[in-house]
Order: sequence, then structure tokens, then C-alpha cells
Amino acid sequence: MKKITAFLVLMFGIYFNLFSQKIVIKFKENLKDTPSVSKAILRFNKDFAYSFTLDDATDDAFTTVFPLFKGGIIKPINLKTTGLFSTDGCGNDVPFRAGVAWNTAGQAGDIHGGDVAGFLTWRQLDTLLENGWDVFNHSFSHKSRSSSPMKRVDYESEIDRNRLFVKQKTLKKVEMPVFVVPSGDTTYQNIALDLGHKIVFDQPETYTGLGGFNVDGNLNLKRLKIHRQLLEESISTVHQLEKVAEKSRNGTHFWYNEFTHRVDNFKNTEGFNFFVFKNYFEKLAVAYGKKGSDRIWVASLQEVFEYLVMRQSVVFTTKMVGKTVEVSFDLKQVPAWLKRRNLTLIVDSKNDFMDVEVPIGVIKTFKGFGNLKIINLSF
Repeated sequence: MKKITAFLVLMFGIYFNLFSQKIVIKFKENLKDTPSVSKAILRFNKDFAYSFTLDDATDDAFTTVFPLFKGGIIKPINLKTTGLFSTDGCGNDVPFRAGVAWNTAGQAGDIHGGDVAGFLTWRQLDTLLENGWDVFNHSFSHKSRSSSPMKRVDYESEIDRNRLFVKQKTLKKVEMPVFVVPSGDTTYQNIALDLGHKIVFDQPETYTGLGGFNVDGNLNLKRLKIHRQLLEESISTVHQLEKVAEKSRNGTHFWYNEFTHRVDNFKNTEGFNFFVFKNYFEKLAVAYGKKGSDRIWVASLQEVFEYLVMRQSVVFTTKMVGKTVEVSFDLKQVPAWLKRRNLTLIVDSKNDFMDVEVPIGVIKTFKGFGNLKIINLSF
């Protein structure tokens, strides 16, 4: 009987830790008012989110864009970069991160084993994933009805084979909840959602998100289809992103996303001209990143979507106890498929706090002083 009781206590403890968490905000002095705690619309309490995607799994995602964003050496031209950053609102740097829309196969089968020049290898993909990037299902072989007739079974095969290969070949057996339509073939959209993908991104302007997707309020995040904007070399001085930034003021928040293909043109040959690309993102960082207004959160399509899901799934209550405020979270509605479980809290109080006590396994950063007090949590 004692063993059974101990087992039940252990199981209850595991269940409680999985679905219930509590943090304690420790203030410096007795509270003068009742602090208000709320969920930030976007992670790090940024005004707007920007997602960038590289289509077709070419190797310049790793050799060019990754070191430009994180800081490192652009090996094709031996250029050292310092990286592009915003902050977490607490004084810590957050490098720009992006995503890769991944096809596994070409005419010769798997093109990512290192034998086919110009494409990411599986181990390079693992490195990107370790550094906060994401990989999206872009069909197995980029097949579309524009090149040959396709039946539903063909679409299903393209979707499922790619998902299976990525899960088998990545070190952490990565799932891909995001689907990016290849070649503008909109027939993929509903089929991908039917097969379990959580969100679909495509080019047609008829879908949500042209000019940015307003993420305020209670969102319908089921079977969501969002527009993607092609980023081209002929970037106008007044770009769409600047319009999105201007709209994201006075408590309004937008999520905008762009994509391109190769970023490997160093000598006016093929692909996106690297120096035009570099100039665009450096200006973005200076205007809205750490060196500027620090209003932007640059993260992959999946990371932003997961935050929105997390924001709407988590329920919490607060209780004042002496110089502390206990925040108890109910995580039962948080979907199991989330790769990340991040949440930013805004604390409105005249009192400053000096620490945040969190359970084992929960990562925190916080700023407990000034007009804007925030807590970043990773469950």
C-alpha cells in the first residue's frame, strides 16, 4: 500500500509540474498598490514581429545569412560580421533568427547528404536548429501542378514523405508543424492542414497577412493561412516593413513576413545580391533593433506562431503575499506539439522587484524597475 501511495504521489507531482507552474515575484518593499500582471502580445513585449524565410534549402542559409544574423565569417568572401540583434527587454541580446523551407529530394534523390553542391547538409540544418532557427515543410521534391498533373494522393505523398525524412535525418527528430506552399500551388494548403500541419504560408494576396497580420485580441489560430511577401533586390526606399512598423504603435501589434531564395550573389551572377541583402537587414537592425528603437522581434514563422498559441493557451492567477506576488499558471490547454513554450509578462506596479523565483527547468530573464517591468519565461 505504501508503494502504491508513493507512486500515486509521484504521478500527481509529475502531472502537476507538467500542467501547473508557479513563479514568485519578490518586491523590494511592501507593496503600495496591487500589481497588475498581463501577457505581452508579442514575446519580449515588442511592438511588431518580423519573420524571414529562405526557400528550397540552399546552403547560403548556413554560409551567408546565418553568420550575418548571428555574427561570424561569411566564408565565400571572408567577411567578418558582428551580428544583428534586438534585446529581450531585460538587457540581453537576441540575435535575428530565420527559417528554412525545406525540400528533401531532387532528381538524384536526397540532395542533402553533402554530395550535391549548393544545398544544405543535414548537419548544417542541425546547427541552424540548435541556434533557434526552424525548418518548414516545403514538399518532398517541390512538385506542383504547374509542372505536371497532380492528384490528392500525390500531394499527400509530397507532404508526408518530406515530413518523414526530416524527422528521420535530424538529430533531434524534428517535427514540422509549418507548411510553406511550393511554386504557389494553393491545392497544397487544405491538404497540408488536413494532414496535421498547424499553419500554412503562401504567396497569394487573397490570404491573411498582406501588409502584416494584426495579432491583437483573441485570434482564431486554427487552419490559419497567411500571405508571404517576396523580398527582391529592387527594394524601394519606403518598404512594406516600414509601413508595418508605423502601424504598430499605440498598443497595436503586427506580424509581417518575407521570403527569398538564394542569397549568394557576390559578383552579379545568380541569386539575391548579398550586399543589397546585407544593407537591407543592417538598416532594419539600426532602425528597429538593439541599436535603434528596439521595437522589433525577428524570429521564424514557427517561433512567432508558437508564441501566439502559447499566449492564448495559458491561464494564470495572481495572489499577493507580503512583499511578493505569486503567479500560478494553468498549462493544460498548451498543445503538446509546441517546440517552445515561451511567455512574456508585463508587470504594472509603482514598486520595483528584485527577483523572480521560478521552478526548476523554467528559464527566466526580467527587468524589475522603471516604467516598463517585464518577465520572460521559457517553460
